[in-house]
Amino acid sequence: MVVTNTLRELRRSWRLLTAALLAVGAVLLAIDISDQQGRMDIPQGYAVRMVCEADPESHLWNGGCERIAADIARTEKPSFIELYQAFVTAHHTRIPSPELEHQFRSAACEQGFDLDTQLKGTRYVFVPLRPHFSGACSVAQVEAIMAALDDRDRALLAIEREGLSHAALYAGALANLTEPLVILGVAAVVAALLIL
Repeated sequence: MVVTNTLRELRRSWRLLTAALLAVGAVLLAIDISDQQGRMDIPQGYAVRMVCEADPESHLWNGGCERIAADIARTEKPSFIELYQAFVTAHHTRIPSPELEHQFRSAACEQGFDLDTQLKGTRYVFVPLRPHFSGACSVAQVEAIMAALDDRDRALLAIEREGLSHAALYAGALANLTEPLVILGVAAVVAALLIL
């Protein structure tokens, strides 16, 4: 009798149970991804710091370091909100952004523009950053991409300052869960459960 009643209850509330299982699974996955992201972000933040350190030959690549010097000098731990924004910037923001691409798509290229000349002597000259400038053909476009990379590097520096902590783990997980595609997926699953 008890087993029958339990089975009947399970049949009645299967939608709720399915939703709960999916929610727990999504949260655990977001936390796991956040852990992997944080472990990659810390050495990347350290690399940003290293590029901008004083060196006998640093004049060959440290142009632009003054733009993030204040963030490199910071030593305090970021707040949870700062960490959340840092994970959003580092992992959920495209460079260049779709808005920036749209803005410059129809703009005419500057006559005599040379990307190598624009990047020479700056920290943006390094190979990992070069693909972001693909197709850039004006000083304004290069400056806009540099600004976006500065924001991304500020985010990496914030995550690096925090280190591997629960605050960073949960901030990253929240950033993963609030990704627009994830929200859209959740809405689709909820709609499917309501229809069935």
